[in-house]
Parts: sequence; C-alpha cells; structure tokens
Amino acid sequence: MSDLNQTWKCVAELRGHSSWIYGVPITSDGMLASVSGSKILFWNLDTQEIDSVLEEHTDTIPSLSLSPDNRTLASGSLDKTVGLWNLETKDLICTLAKRKDPIYSVVFSPDNKLLASGGEIKYRTADGQKTTIYLWSIDNKELIRTFVGHDLRVNTLAFSPDGQTLASGSNDNTVRLWDVNSGRQLHILEGHSSNIGTVAFTLDGSSLISSGGGGIKVWNVQTGEIQQSLAEQSEYTRCFAIDPTGQLLAFEVRNGIEIWNLRSSEKLQYLDFKWPISMNFSTDGKLLASGDATAFTEDGGLVKVWSVPTLERVIPIDQNSEQFELAAERQKIESEGYFDAETLEDARRRITASIVQRQGQAEFRRKLLKSYGGRCPITNCDVESAIEAAHIIPYQGTETNHPTNGLPLRADIHTLFDLHLLSIQSDTFDVVIAPRLVSTCYQDLAGRKLTLPQDQNAVPDRNALSKHYETFLSKCKNTQPPAS
Repeated sequence: MSDLNQTWKCVAELRGHSSWIYGVPITSDGMLASVSGSKILFWNLDTQEIDSVLEEHTDTIPSLSLSPDNRTLASGSLDKTVGLWNLETKDLICTLAKRKDPIYSVVFSPDNKLLASGGEIKYRTADGQKTTIYLWSIDNKELIRTFVGHDLRVNTLAFSPDGQTLASGSNDNTVRLWDVNSGRQLHILEGHSSNIGTVAFTLDGSSLISSGGGGIKVWNVQTGEIQQSLAEQSEYTRCFAIDPTGQLLAFEVRNGIEIWNLRSSEKLQYLDFKWPISMNFSTDGKLLASGDATAFTEDGGLVKVWSVPTLERVIPIDQNSEQFELAAERQKIESEGYFDAETLEDARRRITASIVQRQGQAEFRRKLLKSYGGRCPITNCDVESAIEAAHIIPYQGTETNHPTNGLPLRADIHTLFDLHLLSIQSDTFDVVIAPRLVSTCYQDLAGRKLTLPQDQNAVPDRNALSKHYETFLSKCKNTQPPAS
C-alpha cells in the first residue's frame, strides 16, 4: 500500500468553509465549486484561491449538481428553492420553487433537458403523508411532474445513463426507481439499515449503487435484487463517487476514503481524510475531490483534491489473487492465428474474457501499438500505459488475436467500445456514439475518423467492424439514432 499511496497525490487543500461541505463538483475548465453555508465558492485549483462567490441563497445548500454540458450549476437549498447558475458568467439564471419545501437533492438528466429535486416536507396524497420529488424542464423552467412515495426526506437522486429511470434515496431507508416518462414507481429497494446517503448508476445502466446504513449496496436495476455489498462492517456510509470510465469507486469510511476497482471488486487504495461527506471525480477522471464535516474547527471545513493515477498503475496484483492467475494464463494466449470474422459464431463471452484482455496478450498489444504508432486511433492519446488492446470481435481463442481484429484504445474508450456505447462504421471508419453519451464529455468523439495504420495488413477487418456496429445499433434502437 505504501507504493500506491505515492500515486494518489494530494494536489489541493481548500480551507475556510463555514458549514459542512455538501457538494464539490469540478468543472471542465478546472474550477471546483463547494458549499459554504448559503454560499457557493468557486476555487481556482491551480492557485487554490477563491475565484468567485455566489450568494443568492438565504439558507444552507445541501446539494450541488453540474450539468453534463458543464454550462449550468444547480443548487438545492433549505430556503425552499433550486438555483440555476450560468457557469460562464456566474450569474443566477433563475430559481425554481413549487411548494414551501426545503430541497436536499438536485440532479440533471444526461441530456441536460430535465432537473430533478428532492424535498423534505410531507404532503397529503392519496397514499397518505409523503415527501415529493420534483421534475423540472430546463428549457421552460416549468414543473413537469412529481414523484410521490417516500415517507421521509429525499437525500439523493440519480438519472440512469439513458435518462429513462430516476433513482431516489431517502431517510426512510429505501431506494426507489421511477419511470421518468410516466412517473410510475418501478422498484422499492430495501436493504440498508438506515438513511440513504448517495445513489448512482453504473456506466452501462444495468446496476445501481447506493450508500447508507450498512455500507455500499449494488443492485440489479431490472430485478431490484442486491448483487453485491461492500463495507458491510460500516455503521453508516454517506457518500461515494464513480469515476467517468466506470472503473473506480471511491467511498467514505471512518476517517478516510477507500478506492475500489469495480471490475474486480478489489480494494486499491486508502486515502486519509477525516469525516468526508461529499465527493466527486472530475469530468475527465483525473481528479477526485472530497469535502468534510469539520466546519466548526479553527480552520473551517476542508476540501481535498487528489490526482487519480491511471488504472494500470492503481490495480495491485499479488501472487494470491485471481488476477495473478489470469496474468499467468496470458502466457498461453500469446500465439497468433489466422483471423476471419465470418467464421466466428458467437461473441457472448466477451465479459468473461475481458479481464484476460485488459493490458494482456502482450504480443497482440505490442503489434497494435506498433501499427498505430503508439497512439489511440480515436483520441490520439500517446500514453502507452493508458492504452489497451481491444478486440473488435471479443476474445474467443487465439484466432481472434489478429491485428485486424484489434484496436489500441485508451482504457475508457475500450470500456465504451466493449459496452457498445461507441462503435465504428465499417464503410467510412467514422466513430459513432450511443444516445446516452450525447451531452457528455464523450460527445466530441462522434464523427471522428478512425486513424488507420499505414500497414494495410493491419487495417481493421471491415466484417468485424460491421458485426460490432450491428450490435451497437441493436442496443441503441430503443432510445434514439446514434450521433454521427
């Protein structure tokens, strides 16, 4: 662990907050917003000094949310309003309020068109006294609908990556899933022993992670069943954050933060930080920020910011782990055979094989890097330690370890490619992205041309690309046409 501690470097300490620091989003231009009572402080992370202060709220702000396009900040306040702020000018765009209801949670939808906010006051409904979740239109600033079902305060909200499902966590110890379009309640998730602190969907939308009494729970979104539990020994876990690639999970533990690899369910790191109550990864995944609950000490509340090492550097492999066994297995799949996409019948086992693929098949990866000049042909990233050997048709044996069935992709792009959230048109070599990536940090990838190798014998197999693209279209058909 001592070697790993050197890779997670604290790069900023922002002191002087007058309250618990309920939000620490990092904008795409390198600014950090933090809550200090009824104020929002914007910090320049290079100078570690306050750049501007937003002061329109009149009571404590328990929640901040950064819009996916990084243009707007939403704030939910105990003054019973939601504030929308222009991040370029730092001006208040408007306030949203329907009832006299303190707001404890706000979140934008992935397409920037909706904002959900969660209240505290119980209102009489057909089902009795219930608290309310409000769904607002960003364009016309009007209330679209309400979601009613929780018995107590709504602490946390999250939209699914496709924007079709809303998750909410409450002091009533439940997580609830809602259909955004109809307002219908889909599932009530029960398993925490006390208040829910944070909820978030995984990158592919198939799982939901929640924190609260009894630690961290991972739920199957379709069935509502618990798939996995972490930190079960913890009496209460308030906050966590998932990095933009979906690979790293950071969550609060007693007087610290633990970092886990979501793929292998393996603890990677411990960061010493007293009383963390909020945390966020930056939109590019390079920074992790956390705010604490030490506001009443002499120096006031503290925000710490760490640089995040690449996944290759943070995954520890020891000789007793499954990963060590898989690393040894890689030696058996180095040989290279003839590849023909038309002869491959099944790609069902791509997930099972993915751990073997990552940074593996040394000869396969070496040839891809050589063919593409050590660069990712989509992002032009030239940091070889961040580039993985991606199979177009998933690994099914040595015959799929052919350069024409591979691309050297940056690690997060590899993940999106494997999940069919990103693909390449076989006739034009244009990059296409799934609807859920529109208005995210990946939207600029749409329409890029794949940089092809000079060696024609290493150009991606068009049949393999076509098969991948067909699966991509199939997964997108229930949302909207992919951006191109």
